[in-house]
Amino acid sequence: MLSINERIQPNVARPIILLAEDNDDARRVYGLILQHYGYTVVEAIDGAEAIRLAREVRPNLVLMDIGLPRLDGWEASRILKSDDATAAIPLLAFSARVDSELDLVERCAFDGYILKPISPSELVRRVRAYLTLIGAEPEVSEPVPVLLRLERNDLDAEAEATL
Repeated sequence: MLSINERIQPNVARPIILLAEDNDDARRVYGLILQHYGYTVVEAIDGAEAIRLAREVRPNLVLMDIGLPRLDGWEASRILKSDDATAAIPLLAFSARVDSELDLVERCAFDGYILKPISPSELVRRVRAYLTLIGAEPEVSEPVPVLLRLERNDLDAEAEATL
């Protein structure tokens, strides 16, 4: 993943996506997919951190899980939309919640939703569509090589966890 400095000071041509997801694996996978397609990804693990980062970084788009710890996505989205500094940032509910809740998503502070699981190509297609609507999508979004560097300790910890 990008360092915090690289995430907060992106190249102007790279839209910033705030990915608020508490599941480590999902956050890592979806973050890498978006980075691969040239987006700068800033990650939050709970609603409170998502609010702080949205105010600090001013992303072009927020993908927010609904079931976040500390402060859930419903409340975090309400706070972001009621704050003049972040109200214009598009918020998408990014959740595996069932269709019956999609009605509520549309009546709350979210501007739309993306259901998980989602294929990489469909995720990128939808993110591009939302960014194009707001004029933040660059003309060319070709995949960018992304290296995932695993430390030796990470591999050892994973191996021990499976034993």
